[in-house]
Amino acid sequence: MICEAFHLYLYGPKRGAMTTSFEDAAERLERMPKLYFEPDGSFVWARDGGNEQVYGMLYDAAGVVQYCDMRGKCQRDTFRQLCQAVSGTDHLPNLQIMRLPESQWQDFQSFEHLTWTPSDR
Repeated sequence: MICEAFHLYLYGPKRGAMTTSFEDAAERLERMPKLYFEPDGSFVWARDGGNEQVYGMLYDAAGVVQYCDMRGKCQRDTFRQLCQAVSGTDHLPNLQIMRLPESQWQDFQSFEHLTWTPSDR
């Protein structure tokens, strides 16, 4: 199921920086099919004939990715793959999300549940 459009900042554990360098994140993103990555940290990933589109920007300082600005609409699996590539971790529950424009902090599982779980359950 493709979600409604979202906009968020993706952070590492405890709302801090991620444990990966910009260069390593860029390398992982560049290996993803149909993802276009620019050296300035911006990227777009379009799948499923354009039905899934996620735009993003990596922000780094002090040798690591501080956070990733992401917006778009996609399936849960697409979102998870993108978060793994950006963060360099398979343990996604440690990641923290600031949902925009509300500036509302959510843990990874809560964001997924609210974004991809039908509200008519």
